[in-house]
Amino acid sequence: MASRDRRLIAVLVVTAAAKAAVIGLGAVLWRSAWMPHLVQDIVSWRPFLEQSRLGLVPYVDFTKEYPVGGGLLYWALAWLVDPANLRGTVLAHALVMSAVDVANAGVFYRIASGIDRRRALAATLCFALNPTALVLGPVRYEGVVVTLVLVGYAYHRLRRPLSAVLWWSVGCWLKWFPAFFIAAQEYRAFVVEGVRWRWLKSAALFLAVAAAVNLPFVALAWHRHGSLENWLWPYRFHATRPLYWDTLLGVGQIWLGPLAFERYGSLWSLGLLAAALLAKPRMPLEHKGVLLCIAAILFNRIHSTQFHLWFYPFLILGVMADAQPALRRLAALVLALDLVNVLVYPFAFAYAYAEMGGFEPWAARAGGGPWTVVFSAAIVVRAALLLALAAVLLRRYGQGAPEDG
Repeated sequence: MASRDRRLIAVLVVTAAAKAAVIGLGAVLWRSAWMPHLVQDIVSWRPFLEQSRLGLVPYVDFTKEYPVGGGLLYWALAWLVDPANLRGTVLAHALVMSAVDVANAGVFYRIASGIDRRRALAATLCFALNPTALVLGPVRYEGVVVTLVLVGYAYHRLRRPLSAVLWWSVGCWLKWFPAFFIAAQEYRAFVVEGVRWRWLKSAALFLAVAAAVNLPFVALAWHRHGSLENWLWPYRFHATRPLYWDTLLGVGQIWLGPLAFERYGSLWSLGLLAAALLAKPRMPLEHKGVLLCIAAILFNRIHSTQFHLWFYPFLILGVMADAQPALRRLAALVLALDLVNVLVYPFAFAYAYAEMGGFEPWAARAGGGPWTVVFSAAIVVRAALLLALAAVLLRRYGQGAPEDG
């Protein structure tokens, strides 16, 4: 058997074993203080699962704040679980998403081998076994989106940009961030490579995928109810969504009270996204994608821990070719970022929530304790580390960066 094949099998076995260990540990710690927070996303899907099992159609007869593709995923999962049994639902979810993560490790290893075979094994283990992936992967569906983004990136490296756009377009309807990679690829092609009209083909392909995914629900909703309210709800929700407390703005409010300017957090994020897209046009796609993800979450009104899984694959792939001293320094920065990230949620979040009795303006001043301080400090440090990472990418992978691929 070839050495690379043996390493691929080792990657799959180690990732599967780690996921099994995490699921087992989760079962042992089921009654811990932070477990209800960790599985809260799955709890929030239970009404959706129940209505699906009754034969109702999502985005037609009822709704959810996630894009249609995310609803399709849980529509399928509804037939594998009994939503009334929370523990069984969490276990089934964890098994499905862990299987996806194992497959992703294999895809990542193949891509990494094409960049630097010597470092592919270590890079893949960093991708598959980082704390955020181990803690959050089984109870979120980020892994499914990462599959689509990784496959799209593989086609990008093969210089098949429209195939990449196809996969990223499908990913957009599970979570919207894969659109960042479409924009980055086409902007670079236009500005750096002088490919003037391909973006029209990419836009047409994106719209075709959007129509294929959404129009069946639009047509059925209008036929049954004469209304698109359930299909439109995800967009309305995100336009008016509440402030989440595990963000810079949220921490400001629990200490300082209501902040009138927090409503503009999403607009700041849009501005940062535009700036990140336009900056350093020659920056390789891997690092541009990381920069765009950081811009999207840094000052936003929502910054969920699992969002870091959006950019970790590309951060790791992008630094594989670095010289050893630079790689060690960047690895230390990323490790610190990831440890602080999981400290914020679910661990410090759960204990701070218990101290304050909930998250409200001035709650930290009124009832906070040591864990509230840890929670608040960790969020500030996480933001500082993200800023440091963005600065490193802008400095090291700017105009003089090598070509993609």
